[in-house]
Amino acid sequence: MAKMATRGDKKEHTFEGLKKPLKWAAGLFAGALVAIALVFGGIWVFSVNTDNVFPINKVELKKHKFTHAVGVYEVLRSIDDRGFFTMDMQQVEERLVELPWIKSVQLRKVWPETLQVSVVEHQPMAYWGDKGIVSMEGEVFYPVTQPQGDWVKLSGPDALAKDLTELLQLYQQQLLEKNMIIDRMELSQRGAISLVLTDGLEVRLGNVHVEERIERFMQYIDSVKQQKEATLAYVDLRYQNGMAAQWLENETSVVSDGGSR
Repeated sequence: MAKMATRGDKKEHTFEGLKKPLKWAAGLFAGALVAIALVFGGIWVFSVNTDNVFPINKVELKKHKFTHAVGVYEVLRSIDDRGFFTMDMQQVEERLVELPWIKSVQLRKVWPETLQVSVVEHQPMAYWGDKGIVSMEGEVFYPVTQPQGDWVKLSGPDALAKDLTELLQLYQQQLLEKNMIIDRMELSQRGAISLVLTDGLEVRLGNVHVEERIERFMQYIDSVKQQKEATLAYVDLRYQNGMAAQWLENETSVVSDGGSR
């Protein structure tokens, strides 16, 4: 019996010895939880500016072809609060879509200091004037520099860009029947449309009955070209029933002239 009592005393003594370390560890863990709760509570509840604590300093730009990383980085630098937990992602998105090529973006934060930016860019259809680009959707934007591309050159009022892109596609489809490619298309201030083909031929269509004039051009252009071996400078379809043509030798003839324009 004495021996058993001794063993019990040893166990009790052992547990008594562990109580203090366990209490200390539990207290430390609880303190850590409180500290973390205070930090994150300050971030989310009180909107503490963590720009100097957990700043986002790096940008990873993805899925881009024309967008410049420098422009994206400058947008990020313009945000006053770049804290990892407090930065206004909607504000960042709104500023990024103001950049010329960006149609939409997806943002993702990667700990500890990186912002991943995946962009959807406007798909260019043509150059617009001297400095602009018009997209497939007819939206005009002006990049800092124009990329080199095999695109048609369009010009006209910005408000009519969508209409012009639709007309361009329609006219090009018709002209392809004779292997003609549009290089430039212009809508003048008076509403007159003119085309320049890749071989340099100018086609003056005017501002009324344009569809009929395109059909007339398709009907007569082969016979007009056969009249001379010289290169055609332009054809003018701003006539009621015919067209005027001029060659590079400055000689002019009228085909099926209906009289008035």
